[in-house]
Amino acid sequence: MTQPLTVSATWLLGVIDELIRQGISPEQLGASWARELKGLAPTRQLQLVQVRRLWYRAIEVTEDPLLGLKVGMSLPLQSMNIVALILVHSSSLRHALSNTVKFQQLVSNSGRFITESLSDHGIQLVYQVTPSHLAMHPAQLDSLFAAFLGLLYRCMPPDRKPSCVELPGTDSSLAENYEAYFNCRVILGGKQGRVLFDAEMLDVPWEAADPALLRVLLGRAEALLKTQGRSETLVDYVAAAIVAQGFTSANCDTVARSLDLSRRTLQRRLAECGSSFRQLLEAVRMQEALEGLADHTLPLVMLAERLGYAEPSAFSHAVRSHFGKAPRALRLELARTLNESDKILERHEMAPLNRTFI
Repeated sequence: MTQPLTVSATWLLGVIDELIRQGISPEQLGASWARELKGLAPTRQLQLVQVRRLWYRAIEVTEDPLLGLKVGMSLPLQSMNIVALILVHSSSLRHALSNTVKFQQLVSNSGRFITESLSDHGIQLVYQVTPSHLAMHPAQLDSLFAAFLGLLYRCMPPDRKPSCVELPGTDSSLAENYEAYFNCRVILGGKQGRVLFDAEMLDVPWEAADPALLRVLLGRAEALLKTQGRSETLVDYVAAAIVAQGFTSANCDTVARSLDLSRRTLQRRLAECGSSFRQLLEAVRMQEALEGLADHTLPLVMLAERLGYAEPSAFSHAVRSHFGKAPRALRLELARTLNESDKILERHEMAPLNRTFI
């Protein structure tokens, strides 16, 4: 199965709360659906596109170029759920980075951190963005780095900071503002986000870490990973069955039979995953809609028909409700985003570095 395109509910709710504190109203965010998340399991996984679209809407209604940093620095520890506690009680920075790589998917699959060794025996943590038809906005990446480094700063000795942070934001004139937040050298306009740590920092003991508590937390995190894996496998199977059967034919009964399950069992297992067949059908449909809208040669009428909508107006209403924009407007946005991404890649085309993965 492919990597699931999901983000945990706790992270998304934390981001929404902080965006509102920055003066952006829920109506401007188009995030009324977030009310449905209140009271649900904090580990519930939500569609990646929802989170990315939220950032695009936020940037549209604010002129603050530092919005991502401000949101990330203000996120509560609960946003990272058990991963925050694991980092707090890791024995050293090296140990914390290792745990970040191992358990990050409990928070988000918007991208993946990898650790790479440097020639001076230091380490750089590189963030590889998960490909999607809706690209990650630079402000979202800023918020992620700000939240992660803000947490590490609470654990490390106060006189220790990264040697450098590099982010793919394009406005290099803001570097001094970023450096004030990160308290280290910052390079803007990079090809990908990364943070460099000197060798002397990696194995300094974190005195407040509790090894006994860490063992309990690691056991819980391992269990959550296994549970998430089983849940994501079921969701992937259901999504694949819906696509295979076609949106005009697929329903809960036919999909359940294709998986050798009863309708009732399928509904119960999806509920345990924090979802339902109706929600999953709509999520898969909207993912297919996004792919279709990215293909400017595909007429909207044909796309609506392919997705099982009897009328183009019903398709337009569904897209607007899910993404906050009409199909034509979203198609233009996708084309602009892809074009800008291509330009960034062309601008930063460079020879690969000599790196050893650890």
